[in-house]
This record gives sequence, structure tokens and C-alpha cells, in this order.
Amino acid sequence: MEQIPAHDPVWNRKLISMLWWILLTYEVASLLSLLVEIVQGENWRQTLLPFHVIPTVFQLGIMGVGYLAIHRLKSYSDFIMIIWTMTMACVFILSIPELSNNYAVLCIPILLSSIYFQKKYIVFASSLGIACFLTLTLVQTFSGIQVTAFDVIVGLTVMLATTLLCFSIMERGLTLMQKLKESVVREQDLLIRNVMIDRLSKVDALTELFNHRSFQEHADHLISHIPHDTPLELALMDIDNFKLINDTYGHWVGDVVLKTVGSLIQEVLGPDDMSFRYGGEEFAVLFVGKSAQEVLGICEKMMALIRSTVIPEMPGHKLTMSIGVATYNRNTMKKAWFQLVDECLYKAKRNGKDCIYRHQAEPHVS
Repeated sequence: MEQIPAHDPVWNRKLISMLWWILLTYEVASLLSLLVEIVQGENWRQTLLPFHVIPTVFQLGIMGVGYLAIHRLKSYSDFIMIIWTMTMACVFILSIPELSNNYAVLCIPILLSSIYFQKKYIVFASSLGIACFLTLTLVQTFSGIQVTAFDVIVGLTVMLATTLLCFSIMERGLTLMQKLKESVVREQDLLIRNVMIDRLSKVDALTELFNHRSFQEHADHLISHIPHDTPLELALMDIDNFKLINDTYGHWVGDVVLKTVGSLIQEVLGPDDMSFRYGGEEFAVLFVGKSAQEVLGICEKMMALIRSTVIPEMPGHKLTMSIGVATYNRNTMKKAWFQLVDECLYKAKRNGKDCIYRHQAEPHVS
């Protein structure tokens, strides 16, 4: 199972902030207890040094050493954080009389090691905790503090239970992360499939141009949204004698011709123009923001390019195309506009093919 990368500076910064808050809380509590001792007239001078000054100096020294070690040994920063927190826990046990036999404090660094979600840190923290526990037991024994076998057994048992709990937390966290990762992968696959399905529904598989459905949608969008002073032109294009090509060379050659013509149309058009496979051997192009003369020039260039193209599968056969063009009139319906362009294409065919017929203009033969 995948593990979280080590040396996470974000979590280490959060742990350092937590250590500062713990130290601040301890100092406030220490100061309040000192004030209480002074008010009650107790012999506070005897406790000032061992229970207030020395622990504060030790804790500030630990914070300084910890900061220095983190910056100098970044590759070992996670281990340093565990040692850092364990050392502070030991100082608290030694400096706070109420915690002298409360070794559960040593379990806190073990619990914190579980945030790294790696077994080696939990094992390291647990081993360090046991070593500190045994060392503190010996120190307190030599200091005259009674430590019973029951205290030792309970302390070791609590640390062992904490270690097992950390392993359970880690395994649960890794399982949840794995499930989350699988869920994200499934969502990505679903998104990709939806995009592909949407593309297949809007793009012609053979020519890779937009299909008839996309043409209708895009035309509706343009008619509804472009400014009234922006010209909109539609050109319908039909490959001449396409049925003869299929009958003579076969439908697979017809597919080659369709794919080639679609590619040539795309090659000539600008970024604002959109090309479509309207149906069968017919193509459509929507020109936005171009004058009638500009559209005518592009169509002539397109026809010349198609004439000069040699299809190896049709040796000796000249490829030509007829085009009908009309400008969109705001006072007419979209359906009437389409019919008008279709009539222009029909007239271009009737006028001998391989030509352009524009609405309200004489046939233009290239």
C-alpha cells in the first residue's frame, strides 16, 4: 500500500507550533503556581530554581537545539521531531512533581509519530519511549523516589498499547487514502469516458470535423449571441462526382477522399471559422466576422488546393468541389438561410460544378 512521503514540512511546522503552545501553557501554569506560593507565604525560594527556572531553561534550550537540528538535518527532520517531543516529555516528568510517576506522558510522542503514516517512525518512537521510560525509572530510583514493579509493568503496558493503537490508526488511514485514490481514479475514468462520448456525439469519426448536430448547435449559438453588426456567412461544399468515385474505386477510397478534403478545409480556415461534415460528401463552414470578399477568397483558395491534391488511390482522377455561399440576414429564419445556401450549392452544381455560387450574385467560376 502506498505510504505518505516522508519529511513533510507542513506537518512538522504544525508540530513545532504545538510545542510552543505546550511550552507557553507550562510557563503560564508555572508562573501561576509560583504566585500562589508567594501569596500563601510558602518557602517559594526553594522551588524557584528546581521547578521553575531550570525547567524553563531546559525547555528553551531544547527548542533551540530542535530548530537548529531541523534546519541542518532536513532529511532526518521526522526523526528529530520525535526525539524533540520525547525530550520535552522527559523534562516535564522530571520537573513537575505531579508527573513524577505518570509515564503516560511518554505516549504522546508515540501518538504523534502516527501522523507520518509509516511504520518505521512508530517503531522508532515506541523504542525511544521505552528507553526513556527505563532511564527515568532508574534516575528516580537513585533519587530516592519509590518505583514499584507494578509501576514498571503498567508503564510498559500503556506504551505497548499506544504503539498498537498507532499501528491501527496508520493502517486505517492508509486504507482510507487507498479508497480515496481509487475513487478519484474512477471519477477521472468516468470523466474521460463522458468527454469521449460527448466528443463522439459531436465529432465525425472519419474526418474528425464537427458533425451535423454540432453544426446546428453552433449555428444557433452564433445567431443568438454575435453582435448585429458582425457578418455571418455559411458555405456549403459538395465533392463533385462522389458517387462515381465510390462506384469506380470503392467506398474505402471514398473514405480517403472525405478525410483528405476535411483536412484540406481545416488547413485553409482561420481560427474564428468552424468546419463541419454536414452529411455524406457535403461539408459546411461558418465564417464569423469576414466580409463577402474575404469569404470568397478563402473558398477560391480551398477549391484550388483541392484541385491540386493528388489522391494516390485514384490515379488520373481530378478532385473538384462545388460551393454555395450566402450571408445570414437578421430578418430571416435560420431554416430559410440554410435552404438559401442549399439552393446556391444546387445552382453551382447545375452551372457545371467546380465553381462557387453566391446568393444575389452571378456564378463565380474558378
